[in-house]
Amino acid sequence: MHEIFSWIKGVVSPFEYGDPLASEGFWGPPTATLDFCEENYVVSSYAAEIINTLTNLIYVFFAFNLLLSTIRNKHGAIFILASLGLLAVGVGSWLYHMTLRYEFQLLDELPMVYFTWIPFAYVFTIGVENRRTKLIIYGGMTTSLILFTVIYLFVYQNPAFHEIIYAGISLGLVYRTIVLTNWYVTDRKFKRFMFKLLIFSMFEIALAFLVWNLDTIYCSGLIRARRFIGLPLGIFLELHGFWHLFIGIGIHHFILFTQCLNAWYKKQQADYQIEWWLGLPFKVSLMKTKDKSHFGLQEKADEARQ
Repeated sequence: MHEIFSWIKGVVSPFEYGDPLASEGFWGPPTATLDFCEENYVVSSYAAEIINTLTNLIYVFFAFNLLLSTIRNKHGAIFILASLGLLAVGVGSWLYHMTLRYEFQLLDELPMVYFTWIPFAYVFTIGVENRRTKLIIYGGMTTSLILFTVIYLFVYQNPAFHEIIYAGISLGLVYRTIVLTNWYVTDRKFKRFMFKLLIFSMFEIALAFLVWNLDTIYCSGLIRARRFIGLPLGIFLELHGFWHLFIGIGIHHFILFTQCLNAWYKKQQADYQIEWWLGLPFKVSLMKTKDKSHFGLQEKADEARQ
């Protein structure tokens, strides 16, 4: 039986992991305050964590897709910023996991907060008519963002502080979009569809946090299992890479949810439709027909349920 297993392993996963202690790698010793479960420089001397590096391509893919869709379909400047923010996180995270240098860790972590803070401030001004009140909200948010940056860079460099702040503004953003959906989306059927999309995106994000924590808690066992299995099958036990995949897909679906909300807020819901790919919402696009007998997003939601 052992011989059969060894033969199968030799066919489907024939390569061995390298020695993580053999070299500091091209980028020198790590200076980042977080070093994940993937062993360093065991595949390439040019990438400290090769799987955690490559899986950032999911952010780049969705960022360019959202950016092009936003421009073509006139979703507005806030979604251009969101797309560029997702791209910045992808590039920063790529450099961070490739080098494990502290300066690139910041290039990963800070854009996560900055480009969540901007839509966070924006959604809290929706429905506010008084210009002075809007300026106070934006001023308060900007001051808070500067304060966070100063504290994290110079006073308290604990990654847990960053994670708490990021989680807080993310939850605030989700809560506010729920409130706005109840205010502005008047069609009950489409509102149910939107909340299903929101719940689906939250499930994907929760799944991402689950695999991150499993990767942390069971790290030593995962390393042993990966070395036993070998390459390439061992990559399926690099759970932080799955964090990138699930969080990227979840953020993409949440942005689609907010694009639907934005269309209803601007009373343009009849002008847009949802495009599907592999059975999932992929894009909120302008309808190609000017026939107003079509109900845009509402019609597409009805089709999705049939």
